[in-house]
Amino acid sequence: MILLEARALACQFGPKVAVLGLDLALSEGELVGLIGPDGAGKTTTFRMFAGLQRPTGGELQRHLGRAGVSYVPQTFSLPPDLTVEENLRFQAGLYGLSEVDSRITKLLRSVDLEPFRSRLSGALSGGMKQKLSLCAALLTEPRLLLLDEPTTGVDPVSRREFWELLHTVHDQGVAILFSTPYMDEAEYAHRMLLMHEGRILEEGDLPALRQRLPGLVFRLVSPQRREVQKAVAALAPLDLFAEGEIIRARFPEQDPGPISARLAALPGVEQVRLAEPNLEDVFLHALSSAGGSRG
Repeated sequence: MILLEARALACQFGPKVAVLGLDLALSEGELVGLIGPDGAGKTTTFRMFAGLQRPTGGELQRHLGRAGVSYVPQTFSLPPDLTVEENLRFQAGLYGLSEVDSRITKLLRSVDLEPFRSRLSGALSGGMKQKLSLCAALLTEPRLLLLDEPTTGVDPVSRREFWELLHTVHDQGVAILFSTPYMDEAEYAHRMLLMHEGRILEEGDLPALRQRLPGLVFRLVSPQRREVQKAVAALAPLDLFAEGEIIRARFPEQDPGPISARLAALPGVEQVRLAEPNLEDVFLHALSSAGGSRG
């Protein structure tokens, strides 16, 4: 069953176009990732889906009741001067929920916040704040959960714990649409939408996105990354990405032997191997094909 459907959805603020021509259908039980850089239009999309921002074009149909969708924004938005428990009771009151004692206790226990129910929300750590935001969102037992970069600024351990919670929520039948700047998180999604400057560039699961990516991807290791990156760029790759001592370069389809030998012969290169395309490779290609800037 489709929970939410957008057709040619658009949102414009004066001359600035935030979202343009967005087509998306979200169904029960899906886990979908909206991937893109800052300014891609992800937050505006979430706000329209949550009913907080009016579209300026297209159609949006939500086959959900008022409590059927819950939205967790990028920044912590619960009152910091209320305790953990007070915040949940306040949220329950906003939705007219009664007899929520057992549900609040169950939610707090599920995220290990039960011992902190009397602590002011503003005094929680970043990871604990996200857990509390998740509890508040789940209080209404939604069918669709919207999460806008839910783990940005959260330490790696808390990030892993938070995703374990989300997988549990998803296993219970809640559909989830999330955005993230972390490519490893993005790969949790069953379906990914790559977004840039308000448009969806590519859509599909990771195997499908990899299969559609043309060319060969090589992974190089070098402690002299800057010098090697310039040398690789001189070989005219289709895409080039570098981080730390790792360089990834995509070349047109060809016999991999000669290009691998040329890369291995570059001064400073310690290792070269043919690599499976990852989500960054796919996104760079989608960006290039759309004529967008990578900055």
